[in-house]
Amino acid sequence: MSPKQELSIYEANKRLNIWCGAVRSGKTHSSIYKMIDFIRNGPKGDGMIIGVSRDSIQRNVLPTLYRILGFPLPTAKTMQVSLYGRTIYLVGAHDESSVRKIQGSTLAFAYVDEATCIPLPFWRMLLSRLSITGSQLFATCNPEGPAHWLKKDFIDRSSDLDLVYWNFQLDDNPSLDESYKENLKKEYSGMWYARYILGQWAVAHGLIYDSFTNDNIYERATANPNYYIMGIDYGTTNPTAAVIIAVTPKQWPQLRVEEEFYYDAAKHGRSKTDQELVEDLKRFIGWRAIRSIYIDPAAASLKIAMRQADLPVLDAENDVILGIKITSKFIANLNLVIHKSCKTLIEHIQSYAWDAKAADRGEDKPVKVNDHILDALRYACATAFPQGEFVGTGEDLTIDQIRKQIYEETYNKEFYGSGQIGF
Repeated sequence: MSPKQELSIYEANKRLNIWCGAVRSGKTHSSIYKMIDFIRNGPKGDGMIIGVSRDSIQRNVLPTLYRILGFPLPTAKTMQVSLYGRTIYLVGAHDESSVRKIQGSTLAFAYVDEATCIPLPFWRMLLSRLSITGSQLFATCNPEGPAHWLKKDFIDRSSDLDLVYWNFQLDDNPSLDESYKENLKKEYSGMWYARYILGQWAVAHGLIYDSFTNDNIYERATANPNYYIMGIDYGTTNPTAAVIIAVTPKQWPQLRVEEEFYYDAAKHGRSKTDQELVEDLKRFIGWRAIRSIYIDPAAASLKIAMRQADLPVLDAENDVILGIKITSKFIANLNLVIHKSCKTLIEHIQSYAWDAKAADRGEDKPVKVNDHILDALRYACATAFPQGEFVGTGEDLTIDQIRKQIYEETYNKEFYGSGQIGF
């Protein structure tokens, strides 16, 4: 452990203890060590581990916790565990309705993963549940905007509250390989660099894809793709936009936007039916063998029409900030390039900006202008590569294996088409 990690474990004796800072900076490891100490030696009573979802707890917290303890990892369906005589509940808090999950609880401790993503009403209810004498809350987070409620209402008021916090930078983690850290630093720029590398509460302002340059525009492909993916943003009065992306997982650049589709009903004076759009999109796809098509989950009628046309449609990951973060990382590292003929996409990507008024409210939101084709792009990037990495893409799998992999990776329990997904 680093001296900062050891110091944070020693000093974490307040009611509220918050580890904040860069990705991979060691904050989760030290916070879990402190939680284990409390579980073993703290006041008697139940505990709770909270994340954005039950899946995120399984991914972010439990592996480290159980590896340190030397116990077998519980399954992803486990909703409560017992450690050293304590019952510990595992709770996802994805929106304000999650408050109902913890009403009536009496807790000795709580551990919150990704605290900046937890709704404020849930957080306040959680604090009221920590009613046992000597109870403590342990929380980790990546920083967001300086007007975020956790920063403004709690961290900035640490001198008035029974609260201690620590700020970690990427370089505070001594266990990371230097080449890994240098590569990670290159993958982020602007606001993302300030937040995820330097651990700063940086405001979202200016261009969103500020690292996009002429180096992200190409004229001729350097390799044949392993497969194609496609992203679609559906509109009736708004434009319907789509991008086709050639994927070469083991050869840079891994993502090449080959062609764009953009139908603006307002410009053409009429909306198209779902069947008309499907025919347009089939002509747009042409000879390409599309492995998967990612579309806004709310576009129910178009999904049905596309599946009836035997197209491999999947619900897209629709978390805007996550999608922007992954796409921005690909752009900054030149993993993603766009053909010069995609004029609408290039024009819109160069003007896509953060909403300054939303930033004043502590929110990260893009300006909702000319964003339809950009939504299509992030749908494809964030759903096909949810960790922002080109790992385990299975380009040599059989058709049946590809179907199973798509199904499992996207957690899509709906029928997603019966057509062939060929090469």
